Amino acid sequence: MNLKDEALYPKYLIYLENNKTTSGGFELSKISRSLFEEFKSRYENNPSFSEKIDNQYKSIDREEKIDGLVEDDFEIFFEESDLPKEPPPFHEDIFDF
Repeated sequence: MNLKDEALYPKYLIYLENNKTTSGGFELSKISRSLFEEFKSRYENNPSFSEKIDNQYKSIDREEKIDGLVEDDFEIFFEESDLPKEPPPFHEDIFDF
């Protein structure tokens, strides 16, 4: 099974992002099966650790859902408004009275 297809992989990414690692170390950790297995074992066997990770995941997931709702509301607003959907061409003088 591909590492990215694992159910805990999104939570693993949050765990990695909150660790103080270099960008290269972060990228290598994202594809490391052994580090993922260590995380998975710790997540499954340590209730306080899994609760901490779950809370971090919930807050990020909540923020993404809120952002999605706000974007959807703006799209609905622009569909219902008389505002132009496309900005005027760059060469057009918008201050020409």
